[in-house]
Amino acid sequence: MSNLHKEDFQVHGLVRDVDLFRARLTEELTGTLNKVDLLRKGKEFEQFKLDTNADLAIYITHVPDLGEMVNLNLEVITLSNFIELARRNGCNRIIYIARLMDKPFIHTIRSVLDSCGIAYTIVLKNLAIGKGSVLDRYMRQVLNSKYLPYDSALAKLKFSPISALDLLRWIYNVDWNKNFINEVIEIGGPNTLTVQEMFRLYRKNLFPNSPVKSIKLPHSIMSIFYKKFYHINSEDLVEFKRLMKREYPIDNSHWKQIILFSFTPLDQVISGG
Repeated sequence: MSNLHKEDFQVHGLVRDVDLFRARLTEELTGTLNKVDLLRKGKEFEQFKLDTNADLAIYITHVPDLGEMVNLNLEVITLSNFIELARRNGCNRIIYIARLMDKPFIHTIRSVLDSCGIAYTIVLKNLAIGKGSVLDRYMRQVLNSKYLPYDSALAKLKFSPISALDLLRWIYNVDWNKNFINEVIEIGGPNTLTVQEMFRLYRKNLFPNSPVKSIKLPHSIMSIFYKKFYHINSEDLVEFKRLMKREYPIDNSHWKQIILFSFTPLDQVISGG
């Protein structure tokens, strides 16, 4: 909501709790917030109507893991209700954004979109990087410590992290009336690197004098070590591991020949420049 707004766009965001959403903001709000509960519906849902028809509707998955049946069922309900609101407001184009880890379960989401008869694109993205992201919080907390416990499997895992702002810029650059209709596409960032290389990149850009030293530990005691000695938010740790579990490099070959786009260098994303 802080970076979607542009002079030639009117952006409206749907949130269940406006006050809670505002309290968690780290940047200035530039769009219009609307209180709408996509799960329980209610008065705000029934009364929601824009002054003009919407050209594009963007739905970002908000459940922790589509691989869990309860979460998947909730997602189907909220997505179906979102589609209802989009159509009520004259919108016939939807972008559904999910994580790469959701790929094995995306067929259920695609069935919902196919059955509604609305043009859609499912975008599966690599792990987000930048201010406020799980990866950013994880790296900053670790680099503020004396030691970095790691296991080889995680350290060697390769992925292509993408800036959240780059993802939004990319969305603006696509002609959604012509491209990727009823398709599933994947998008990653400008570079492929390992988790260990990402750690070094963070250290170089943000903590060049950090005394942190790496310690190789068995995978079985990693979580205990992090929680006891590093006080890393347990939700952040669980989310980071869950996201990384199904990450892999994306070369963007599916859309490179169609869309001209330049990514922000990772050093710049990390330093906030």
